[in-house]
Amino acid sequence: MRSIKILSNPCTGSHRNKFREWKLDLKFINGLDDMEKEYDVIVAGSGAGGATVAREMAQNGKRVLMLEKGGYIKRVGNTMSAALMSNRFGYTRSREKTWVVSAVNYGGTSNLAAGCAVPPPKTVFDPLGIDLMKEADKAKEEMWIGKLPDELVGEANLRIVEAANDLGYNWGKFEKFIDPEKCMPDCSSCMLGCSKGAKWTARIYGNEAIESGTELILHTRIDRVLVENGKAIGVEGKRWGKKVRYYGKVVVLSAAMGNIPVLRRSGIEEAGRGFACDYLQFVGGISENINTLKANPMSVGTMEHYESDGFVIMPVFHGWGTFATHLNFMGPKYLPRFFKFWKYTGIMVKIRDEIDGEIYADGTFSKPISGDDRRKLNKGVDIIKKVLRKVGCRDDSILVMDPMGAHPSASCRIGEVVDKNLETKIKNLFCCDSSVLPSALGLPLVWTLVSLGKRLSKHLCVVTH
Repeated sequence: MRSIKILSNPCTGSHRNKFREWKLDLKFINGLDDMEKEYDVIVAGSGAGGATVAREMAQNGKRVLMLEKGGYIKRVGNTMSAALMSNRFGYTRSREKTWVVSAVNYGGTSNLAAGCAVPPPKTVFDPLGIDLMKEADKAKEEMWIGKLPDELVGEANLRIVEAANDLGYNWGKFEKFIDPEKCMPDCSSCMLGCSKGAKWTARIYGNEAIESGTELILHTRIDRVLVENGKAIGVEGKRWGKKVRYYGKVVVLSAAMGNIPVLRRSGIEEAGRGFACDYLQFVGGISENINTLKANPMSVGTMEHYESDGFVIMPVFHGWGTFATHLNFMGPKYLPRFFKFWKYTGIMVKIRDEIDGEIYADGTFSKPISGDDRRKLNKGVDIIKKVLRKVGCRDDSILVMDPMGAHPSASCRIGEVVDKNLETKIKNLFCCDSSVLPSALGLPLVWTLVSLGKRLSKHLCVVTH
């Protein structure tokens, strides 16, 4: 057993606003006897969905093993830590060369989220007969979800809201899963991993799962599910090049795109046939009056176009590292723009893209941008340009970045690959992450994934009774 110290926030209770040090035992299983131990639940992936299931099940007295392909980057909040937490250091691209963001580290992509909190959209889940209201309300209490005060939102964001509303749009504040007592003014490092402990991440639930008895094993890649008589009985993979097997009554895959190769090897060929990635476009402009360099990302914006046109708009822009990377992807002629990075005011449009493309058994993927996707992006970009002009950005300064994928999702869709209880056609094999979404959300996902994890856990408490 190896003991490490993790700095984290408590999740609930009277000590909510105190920064404390937890000493957590991360149990690394190496011997044959340990690998033959049977768990009630094996969770493969430690992101928002997986960590929620591990926490809920452990707190209900179940024996839980949580496996994570990545490691544990402790010092977060900078460009290097964000790169180290990202899959392939952030260079994940489709066969069409479109950049798609994903993470491989303890806590998953929640580490890189902006902290913007949008509840599970009823328009997506009501047609399936899935009600996540109770789970979403409970998550809201635990994740410190609320709107930030003006001084944390930032003057630049507030001026953008004023400009947009002057143009006749309906902009305002978004809720965020950020503790305002820990958040600092003029800090925009949410998407680099919050070094202040102000932003909720899946590590918080993961830590609580470990305190309740969950065993966490890092650097473990799952290759296939062990199946006997049509039931999942465990998983097989590698850790540091060594073959490992772990046995459990229930297996929950929570690795998003990483689920697909595992499911394909298990005979579920429909997994990965079409998926979404919430395409987005960043648009930046230079004004003498403001810039969003130190503005709290995605703390304001509008959803007025969501139902009618399938997109949302929020002020946010690249950090310097991802800005340089994206310019490089766009071509050498754009690289001189990097030297004006510090002056940009940035706004993003994010869309509900069509289910298309494929994630292949080797983990590579294809995701074309459809004509409808382009239409949505273009409409959003046009609105952003109007707002940027209103805040004083010159036309010749406005830079429209190439589209990129924000949230790989809907590759194991409810009703197609998993049922309403998130179970596959292999009994006791479940998925719980962005892959189960029935369609693109075009919204921040974390609150929805936590809600799905809580809902699944209620079902699993019955299954593992």
